[in-house]
Amino acid sequence: MGLGKTLQTITLLASLYPEVEAPSLIVMPYSLLYNWRIELTRFAPQLSVYCYHGGMRNLEEALQHSVILTTYTVMRNDIELLQQRQFHYVILEESQHIKAFEAQVTQAIRQLNAPHRLALSGTPFENNLKELYSLFCFLNPGMFGSLEEFNTRYATPIHRKNDKEAMESLRRKIYPFLLRRLKKDVLQELPDVMDNQLFVEMNEEQARLYEQRRAYYYQQVNRKIDSDGLEHSRATMLQAINELRRIASIPECMSGGQITSPKLEVVINLVAEAVANGHKVVIFFNYLLGVELVSDLLDKLGIDFAQMTGSTRNRKSVVERFQNDPQCRVFLMTLKTGGVGLNLTAADTVFIFEPWWNKAAEDQAVSRLHRMGQLSKVLSYSILVQGTIEEKICWLQQQKKELFAGLICSDSHSLKHLSKEDINYILG
Repeated sequence: MGLGKTLQTITLLASLYPEVEAPSLIVMPYSLLYNWRIELTRFAPQLSVYCYHGGMRNLEEALQHSVILTTYTVMRNDIELLQQRQFHYVILEESQHIKAFEAQVTQAIRQLNAPHRLALSGTPFENNLKELYSLFCFLNPGMFGSLEEFNTRYATPIHRKNDKEAMESLRRKIYPFLLRRLKKDVLQELPDVMDNQLFVEMNEEQARLYEQRRAYYYQQVNRKIDSDGLEHSRATMLQAINELRRIASIPECMSGGQITSPKLEVVINLVAEAVANGHKVVIFFNYLLGVELVSDLLDKLGIDFAQMTGSTRNRKSVVERFQNDPQCRVFLMTLKTGGVGLNLTAADTVFIFEPWWNKAAEDQAVSRLHRMGQLSKVLSYSILVQGTIEEKICWLQQQKKELFAGLICSDSHSLKHLSKEDINYILG
């Protein structure tokens, strides 16, 4: 992440056109459309580009251009039209968007016609090997056979038995089709990133509420597993984990505002200190209430900030203001909204307000700062509430990351692959 996948792709396209006649289609999340357009204009102004998005989009007009930019949503909605056309390249930006094998967007993307296919991602799969299978069904159809064959040969022995031989066999299989670059290998001049964990304690009221709900869910989840089995208990487990995460991080939402988050004071004090010393700060949240609470405190302190959530329309202007306005010192955003595709190198301090078990999502977020163009050492802080599900999930994260580290990336299992012992540890 942050090593120039976009620029590499633009360079490839610039080497093809105008000799190639058929256009190339790049599919991406909506939030990245403006970024791609800017980068294409900057690095390959000779390429003709059409943004195939919005109510006035015209496919016939788009096909007159060398590069067509669109979103996963538009591609899915217009697949009946797009599948009739021939593209030279189909390129997927943030290709983990097709990780769900049965999803409509994944089924649609496989219907596109192009002799060349490219997938761009800092996290080729985030949770389980089925996502990798889904990706290769687009990149190299038939390579792994059916999903059942893939599960029998690779996914089941690796996930359930940590089978090193199966993992090595899979690694050799995908190796010829994978270009993986690491910062330590490519950007040796890039300043370090310093990862820190900050632990805060619950106050008495919060600890009481947390223990009540933990004990309740511990019994409920175990009864559900005993009666219906692990696979049919995922919804109950997810509900338990989400509620306990909220109580640990932003108890205001579970107490009618009566219990205050212990993280707020810690984060605000650190942000105020960083700003006073001339630094710019980015804070990532999982829950919107966290954005609202911190924004209120920044207003009271008179600290100028920008924020971006799913409802933000003109993301380009928001990012540009933070990057270029010296008065704008803090950027608040959710992980899902701002965790990918943004360049935030004006900042050198980042807070993960609500850590989650998917380490890849956090790495993506930090890489918005720690990437090409960053001139300062990056300080990254994960804020954890002691003695809660946050601390336990981070421990599990460390215990399980070796599985995927041996294949492609350092990531942990998803909720789908937590064992009963893991669940008892988290809720116990």
